[in-house]
Amino acid sequence: MEPQTIFVVMTSIILIFIAYFIPKKMKTYEIYVTSLFATLFGLLVDSILALKYKLYVLDKPGIQLPPLFGQVIFYFSASIIVLNLYPYHRPIKWKIGYLLAATILTLVLEYAAFKFRFISYNEWNIGYSALSYPFLIYFLVLHYKFFKWLVKKSA
Repeated sequence: MEPQTIFVVMTSIILIFIAYFIPKKMKTYEIYVTSLFATLFGLLVDSILALKYKLYVLDKPGIQLPPLFGQVIFYFSASIIVLNLYPYHRPIKWKIGYLLAATILTLVLEYAAFKFRFISYNEWNIGYSALSYPFLIYFLVLHYKFFKWLVKKSA
């Protein structure tokens, strides 16, 4: 088995395990909707940046099934983890600290993906990811809050 496939399988198992066992603050339908949103948004961003603009390559050029399944699991599980651990009712400094910690953990995961040759960079580099992740993570939090508002409004 190739190193990138081993990386995808092992990381998927770990993320699924963590997402399943962390304490849940969210309702089941909130987890489903926000994780589906995160997955679709992540795949859209990767399609634009990797396939259209060729800024990076995941696994090998083109669409490959194992990395695609890995991406779905990564995005779905990561959204469950991020949103259930987010300090919603804490002061702003806790929220900023959480965004920074989540960004660092995500960068560690991306660096491991790079070392296992799951991702290779063309015009992209991990520094761009470091600048992007806090905004992407907070965008996920905003989407969750927006969804909760929609549910409350329609009730």
